[in-house]
Amino acid sequence: DATHTLHTRLLVAADGAQSTLRDLLAIPTTVWAYGQTALVANVTPERVHEHVAYERFTDTGPLALLPMSENRCALVWTLRDDQADAVMALDDAAFLARLQERFGQRLGRLTRVGRRSVYPLKLVRARESVRPRLALIGNAAHTLHPIAGQGFNLGLRDVAALAEVLLDARRAGHDLGDPAVLQRYADWRQGDHRRVIAFTDGLTRLFTSPLAPVAWLRNAGMLALDLCPPAKRIFARLTMGKAGRLPRLARGLGL
Repeated sequence: DATHTLHTRLLVAADGAQSTLRDLLAIPTTVWAYGQTALVANVTPERVHEHVAYERFTDTGPLALLPMSENRCALVWTLRDDQADAVMALDDAAFLARLQERFGQRLGRLTRVGRRSVYPLKLVRARESVRPRLALIGNAAHTLHPIAGQGFNLGLRDVAALAEVLLDARRAGHDLGDPAVLQRYADWRQGDHRRVIAFTDGLTRLFTSPLAPVAWLRNAGMLALDLCPPAKRIFARLTMGKAGRLPRLARGLGL
């Protein structure tokens, strides 16, 4: 029942896709809903996952099983919005049977599932990433479709770049909340944000298109990429965030 007032030279909004700080400050966003829902849970397969991640592209979106401890896998199952309630209503046995049908036998029989949650999938991008004494990072600045697993990596690079900019400013005796200091962070991150957002949004649209010619071109492109090592290396560099200027922390160097 009490109100506390805090004073700081710099406020970093790192409070996720539904950022309260972003909303309280009325920072405008661009939002695109994909008409898809991500169902998230932990599942336990019969076979040892051997720390291998799997992603299968289906007609409703990607289905991923990501290795965890105790031979569990994190499940991210993309469904159409109109399917989510019915799948959530299934009991565990029926749910695992439906998931097995979609994923296949790559890890043997799926034996257990934990608590399930659903999240609507949409692209959200803040139109401002800095203001005087304010910086947005991670999902507060950009929320991506999970198709290529890039959102977390992009957020880590935000953290690394902001840390480097702030430390350089401190060493130079500058105010950490000064707009000129924060604009250096915003300018640095703009290119990476633009590339990764365009990449993930393009992949989402490509792999969810029901048009047969698009599916044919998509499959041909995936095959060509697999058969062309130089193109595969370029693709890998992009997905690993190694394109453009990298912060020192992202290169494994100290500040």
